[in-house]
Amino acid sequence: MCGRYVMDMGHAEIAEIYRDLSDMPPLLKLDVYPSQQAPIFTAESPLPQFVKWGFDGLYGKQLLINARAETVTEKPFFANDFAHSRCAIPCSGFYEWNDKIKHLFVRRDGKALYLAGFCKMQDTKRFIILTKPATSPVEQFHDRIPVLLDKSDIDEYLHNLRFAQSSIIAESIIDLIETQ
Repeated sequence: MCGRYVMDMGHAEIAEIYRDLSDMPPLLKLDVYPSQQAPIFTAESPLPQFVKWGFDGLYGKQLLINARAETVTEKPFFANDFAHSRCAIPCSGFYEWNDKIKHLFVRRDGKALYLAGFCKMQDTKRFIILTKPATSPVEQFHDRIPVLLDKSDIDEYLHNLRFAQSSIIAESIIDLIETQ
């Protein structure tokens, strides 16, 4: 389960995304929490946009920040939005916890990560991150991992439902490492 991720402005690709969104100087490192505005890419525009992380749950209870990739097309609350409003969430890494210790996972090759997700219009536009059963090296810390997209697959994920459905269950070829 992805409950927090990081946008490190020292990472050139992340800094460029931030510059596309704001005239303000970027912070050095920004942990992104549920309910915050964060940059995402959608099929609507080639430019990133700030969108709030998390859907209001049913009956206004609890904030939903993740959806299971294995069942997203079956759940009435998610299926239509996944089918029509997918997004890619850029970050430099994501956190997982065990025993209240935070572990940061990044790409071994140093490139930016893109998390698969989708949007919903509620009071404002909001996004959610897709997760699937964890793979190495995350599985030793948590049983879920965000669905990871390679940058070269983002456009296809956003515009092609069949590709999106197959990519959310496919084994990720992105090599992750844990950092300190």
